[in-house]
Amino acid sequence: MLAEWKRGMLTFWALALVAQRPWYGLEISKHIERSTQGELTLGVSTIYPLLRRLEARGLVTARWERTTEGPPRAYYTATPAGRQVLTRYVHSVLSPDSPVNHALGEVLRDLAPALGPSA
Repeated sequence: MLAEWKRGMLTFWALALVAQRPWYGLEISKHIERSTQGELTLGVSTIYPLLRRLEARGLVTARWERTTEGPPRAYYTATPAGRQVLTRYVHSVLSPDSPVNHALGEVLRDLAPALGPSA
């Protein structure tokens, strides 16, 4: 179950990053690891299949560039369809005034006493 949750969250996160500017896979992995203070780590077996799924769905495009430090890199950028999906998700789920966000906030508030203090 946690793997499913992580996959959905990472899909949104990767799409959000490449909507801002072109990123390559390892760069995305390192950014997420730094941002979460090491709580989430992504291997190549996670990030590249994720990016390929987004590309297959037409949500990102890859542009290959040569590097001086190894093999060519694929830089991923959100397509207009990817930006549309991202916009809908943000407005439907993450926006403070969305019904989904409000409902999740209620669930978390009600669940907090049952979970106890965080470690």
